Amino acid sequence: MLDDLAPQALIAFALAVIAFRPAAYVWRYFTHGLTPHDITLPPEDLSWKSGRHLVLCLASLAGLFAIGGFAFTEWAEDFARSDWLAPVLLGAVGSYALGTVLPGWRNGEISPLIRGIPDSYSRAGQPRRYWASLVWNGALGLVLTAGSLGVLYDNTTPACDDKGNKEELFEAVATCNAMLANHDLDLEQRAEVLGDRGRVHHRLGNNQLALRDYSEAIELLPTDSYALYNRALIHRKLGNLPEAIEDLNASLALRPENDRAYLERGLANLDLGRFEEAVEDFTLLHDRAPDHPYALANRGIAHAWLGNRASAESDFSQIEPDTPAWPVVLRGRAVMALAREDYHSAISYLSQALEIDPADSFSLRKRADAYWAVGETTLARDDDDRLVAIESPDMGL
Repeated sequence: MLDDLAPQALIAFALAVIAFRPAAYVWRYFTHGLTPHDITLPPEDLSWKSGRHLVLCLASLAGLFAIGGFAFTEWAEDFARSDWLAPVLLGAVGSYALGTVLPGWRNGEISPLIRGIPDSYSRAGQPRRYWASLVWNGALGLVLTAGSLGVLYDNTTPACDDKGNKEELFEAVATCNAMLANHDLDLEQRAEVLGDRGRVHHRLGNNQLALRDYSEAIELLPTDSYALYNRALIHRKLGNLPEAIEDLNASLALRPENDRAYLERGLANLDLGRFEEAVEDFTLLHDRAPDHPYALANRGIAHAWLGNRASAESDFSQIEPDTPAWPVVLRGRAVMALAREDYHSAISYLSQALEIDPADSFSLRKRADAYWAVGETTLARDDDDRLVAIESPDMGL
């Protein structure tokens, strides 16, 4: 139910809860003493009224109102995604905590922060609780302020990692290069930085540079299962399928719990036409992760290539049409239709797959073949042209 609420609604509710006490005080302050007093009763005790406290409550309400208004602007959304959100929140709470220490020392009275019920302790009446609260607020303020500065430094200082947008990734490459120029790095540290730079190049689409970095990292540290797995992804993207499978085998020997490696190895075996091996990989994946969305769908398509129609349909029947793996089912059924030369059914399945993913190169290629087979030359050429544009984006139409 809460998932359907906008974040601003939750913020408004939280601000309303926070504003309740100061708003109640302001209401009580201005309403008490306005009605005629019954002379037969003793005078009402109005010692609780404080002009200073009224000003503080009004300032708090104004601040909360401003925050609430800001929360519904587009700048708030940008701010929430920025590197400044956490440091500002930590710094605000830390500054407030530190701001209570000096007045508490001067006035001899302080309220400890982050308690279920706010109580105020005086130096004369409750010295132990007073000093404990003073130390607590000071320590909390220092920790949160230091944490704010630390988070701000981490968020604004370029790092050798693959997080952020394209501009930040270019900064990360420069940071990685500077770190690798440090000759004091030991073998393991250098391998780690090379792997980090490889991931940055991977995200930037610099596949050859990523391959070089992963290879150098593995040469320095052959037991780095992550670098082996990442290099396998690059090999598969570049079409080096035997090398990809070799790296995946080595990575799984070091880290057999990596379910994604079984999926990638199965897909590489599919691309190589090693369908029995692909069935084994997808079966392993399904046994380890029965809810994995692609295990049964890809095992089904491997069975389809093998001509095991009953086994393929058994796997496909367990995939719902609204799941991410449904296009794989459509491609698998198209493979079986093409095998029995039912080209019109194959075109129907592949067209459904392309409605979900218009850039599905497999479906475009196979639908073009089916169009050629039934004599739909214009449609076949259209699919071939789309396929060329997808596989060679620099030669786009």
